[in-house]
Amino acid sequence: MQAFVVKKMLLPPKLQEIVDDFASMTREEKLETLIAYAESFPPLPERYKKLRDDMESVPECMTPVFLIAEKDSDGAINFHFDIPPESPTVRGLASVLFNGLNGSTAEEILSVPADFFLPMNLQEAISQQRINGFIGVLAHMKQAALRPVKK
Repeated sequence: MQAFVVKKMLLPPKLQEIVDDFASMTREEKLETLIAYAESFPPLPERYKKLRDDMESVPECMTPVFLIAEKDSDGAINFHFDIPPESPTVRGLASVLFNGLNGSTAEEILSVPADFFLPMNLQEAISQQRINGFIGVLAHMKQAALRPVKK
């Protein structure tokens, strides 16, 4: 009998912690946690409200999602999002990425595999359409990380 070794992904530590937390949750806990993430999601800073048309759009989401990446002098990338408050699931999913990737370097962000979320078993709590949007947000975060604005 052949044994298979599951390769552990190397994720930024904050994102790995979130993945591990979700992996151990029940369906109801996942939904509650996504709502909590949505409620704690910060609004778009004033300085970007007039620049929304210049922000990265995420067409994979049915909800309008816009994002922008800022680069600090130390090379850390920080993201800002514009997502309607009446879309708590999308805000919660974006908040997972926001909390897990903010402060990471572009290299760390680019190294996150598109399927990093599989251990989270999100399909227990949300639709495939929402998961596809989540994957789209990550892809657009990677694109934005390649051309961040200076803070």
